[in-house]
Amino acid sequence: MMAKEGWSSSSEMSPSNDENLLQPGDDIRPIVGLEQVPGLVKNLFGLTVTSVTQLSSYDDKNFHIQVSKSVNNPHLKTTCPHGYVLKILNTKTSQKQKLVAAQNDMMIFLMKRGIMSPQPEKNVDGSSMILMQLEPKDINITQNNVKLKPKKEHIVRLLTFIPGKTLYQVRSTPNLFFEFGSYIAHFDNQLKEFQNEEVRSVAHVWMLKNILHVRKFTYVLDNNEHRQLIHEVIDAWEKEVTPIIHQLEKGIIHGDFNDQNILVQPDDKDPSVNHITGVLDLGDIQYSCYLFELAITIMYPMVEVKVMPPLDVGGHILAGYLTHRDIPQQELDILKVCVAARFAQSLVYGAYTHQQDPDNDYLLATAARGWNVLHNFWNIPKNEVIARWKEIIQSYKE
Repeated sequence: MMAKEGWSSSSEMSPSNDENLLQPGDDIRPIVGLEQVPGLVKNLFGLTVTSVTQLSSYDDKNFHIQVSKSVNNPHLKTTCPHGYVLKILNTKTSQKQKLVAAQNDMMIFLMKRGIMSPQPEKNVDGSSMILMQLEPKDINITQNNVKLKPKKEHIVRLLTFIPGKTLYQVRSTPNLFFEFGSYIAHFDNQLKEFQNEEVRSVAHVWMLKNILHVRKFTYVLDNNEHRQLIHEVIDAWEKEVTPIIHQLEKGIIHGDFNDQNILVQPDDKDPSVNHITGVLDLGDIQYSCYLFELAITIMYPMVEVKVMPPLDVGGHILAGYLTHRDIPQQELDILKVCVAARFAQSLVYGAYTHQQDPDNDYLLATAARGWNVLHNFWNIPKNEVIARWKEIIQSYKE
């Protein structure tokens, strides 16, 4: 078993101050239309946009752009052949410039260690990001009978685009889940060499340690049974996880290893077989429990898997994970609750954000099958869950 790397104090394990987290009623999204993108890219990065497509996202705005070969930027010698992602961050994240700088540094760090990740590009002023006020077109608000345009500050970045499909887009297989588990454990091991104090101070609602904050948002759930299920999961967290959370091994983690943030490519010899090739979206990096990274990794593929029972996903991911990191029995005992807690966050925050942005169906991706999967998973006794996972793990050793 690896040596424990405890935090400097148990207070770091406490839930973040609520004042720093998203509150009911907050609208933190950038309001930017496709028609504004070419001008932004031209002015900020000296590139001419030839096509633009909006990408799925929660609270940010992401656009995949293709550009011409002409460059009017002294810090950009050539253009990326696959285009770029223009990222416009939400107002909460945009207040944390040092953290965004840390995300940029991590992308460069990972690429140097052979882990493919988008790379930040510099704007015409030589910076990898800029904080600016955006004035959306054709949007007005009224205050004291006077129409005003909302002005909010957002960080704008340009990242290289990596082609390929995501794990979400390809057929699930036991071997691919095994590879997924191995990949994230290797990823976190590599990050042990990445030191950044800003990452240690991260606080946002999606951190699993802040699961209690979900209670503030359950009012958006119309179904009483769904609301009761979420509260059962949170109560179990308080009983099982909170008392021992300060004892769990920790380090810098990705924080959102879901199947839409993992890139895959077909095998050169057998195109029907896919392999994991890269990672996207470092917007949730944090200093936290390695167990939470594992729980998040297990939860998302459970929602869409069709080639096996959702419960079995965890066994195959665990088998791969164990090739790079041991899992103490103490962690295994609370893994079910941690997986369920991520379900709770995804389902509740997805419903809340969709209420704020009803045209964004991406926000309900988990809900379509997620409620049934969570309900069934939650009703399986913990000892049966662990027994099944261990059975699958053992099958890889035979």
